[in-house]
Amino acid sequence: MVFRALETAFRGLMAQQRAVDTTNHNIANANTPGFARQRVALVPSAPYTVPAFNRSGLAGQIGTGVLVASITRIRESVFDQQYRVQSQALGESSTLVDAYAQIEAVFNEPTASGLGALLDRFWRAWQAVSNQPEDLAARAALVQDATTLAANLNRMRTQLQQLQSDAAVKLTLQVSEVNGIAQRVAALNQQIVAALATGQTPNDLLDQRDLLLDKLASFTGATIRTLPNGAVNIYLGGYPLVDQEQSFPLTVQVAGGTASIAWQGTNSPVALERGSLQALLDIHNSTLPGLVGKLEAIRDALANEVNALHTTGYGLTDPAGPPPARPFFVINPDGSLEVEPTIVADPQLVAAADAAAEPGNNAIARAIAELRSKLVLNGNTATINDFYNTLVAEVGGASQTAQVTRDNQQALVDAIDRQRKEIMSVSLDEEMANLIKYQQAYGAAARAITAVDEMLDRIINGMGLVGR
Repeated sequence: MVFRALETAFRGLMAQQRAVDTTNHNIANANTPGFARQRVALVPSAPYTVPAFNRSGLAGQIGTGVLVASITRIRESVFDQQYRVQSQALGESSTLVDAYAQIEAVFNEPTASGLGALLDRFWRAWQAVSNQPEDLAARAALVQDATTLAANLNRMRTQLQQLQSDAAVKLTLQVSEVNGIAQRVAALNQQIVAALATGQTPNDLLDQRDLLLDKLASFTGATIRTLPNGAVNIYLGGYPLVDQEQSFPLTVQVAGGTASIAWQGTNSPVALERGSLQALLDIHNSTLPGLVGKLEAIRDALANEVNALHTTGYGLTDPAGPPPARPFFVINPDGSLEVEPTIVADPQLVAAADAAAEPGNNAIARAIAELRSKLVLNGNTATINDFYNTLVAEVGGASQTAQVTRDNQQALVDAIDRQRKEIMSVSLDEEMANLIKYQQAYGAAARAITAVDEMLDRIINGMGLVGR
């Protein structure tokens, strides 16, 4: 019986030691991202039954100490699921906010150097030429304003195309990161399944895998399914990105100005629903090409309408006879717009008159100035200026919508994360209290061993000495 008491005290000693180890582990990882605090589950060991003929072999009433049943992490899977679902929308809206911030910088409206102001200056310059068609200074100012307008249109078009190329690069980088996460999740699956099969609970490995799944959520609209063996499968569009210990990498394909994400090897397209990858695809394939197309519509309308009138007019030095059919704007093969080089070199060639050798004739200049109010775009329902102002308003509205959505999603994700951390985060105050509690229990178990030792000493060295 005395030796059983020694075993009981020893079990207490070992159990409290495990609890202290776990508490120290929690304290050490108080600032580790994704770490969930762990708790030792202590249970009484099987009670002892004193053998007797009239007693069954079932558990008795004599306690035999304590055992460590498990070391579990304190984490709520429901909050993890909510966090990942909302992170998908946050990743998507954050990507849109970043993209529209860059687009708005390209448009640079409303400012004196924006395209809207330059269009106004262009039309006013034609009005000035129509007021004084023989004035060389007014003609030179018109050529300068037209050159600035064309350069600004070209700049905006080029910068938007560059943003489209940048979006393709970002897609490649993010897909590479997704592939890396998938590989690490597959490797962790293998370790976790092996540990669980031996009866162990690999809490730290589970935390690492959950942290990777949190990161993955902002990129994709992936769905996650936990298997009975402890592995997780990740699906994109119904197909596995991770199947237990195997991952299936993605690749980015760009063809004909359209980007897509496909499964590496089969080249089958990946169906995405949410996340930053889908936002980048939308920006690359739809938003930026649409904006470039509208700028090109403005460019074409401006060149075609002005040239249609200008080619019928005469400059100050043009001879009598058929008009020289000189265009004012030229659209180069690369899509850039410029003022006809001969006009830039000699502003007298600006065709302001509808007849030769009439310096005061302003018929063509006046007609071109009046193009400002002509409905030539959007199915002949909008002027060039109105079409551009609407385009700017659309960009501003989309940007504001993205910001509001991002802010709302950020607040929602933060709220869920706070709830999650209230459960899983390490409280140093609580851990210190636990440390003292387990330390005291450890000391008491050690004292019990000392007491048993004294009992044994009494039995071994103090009994049966009478009469010696």
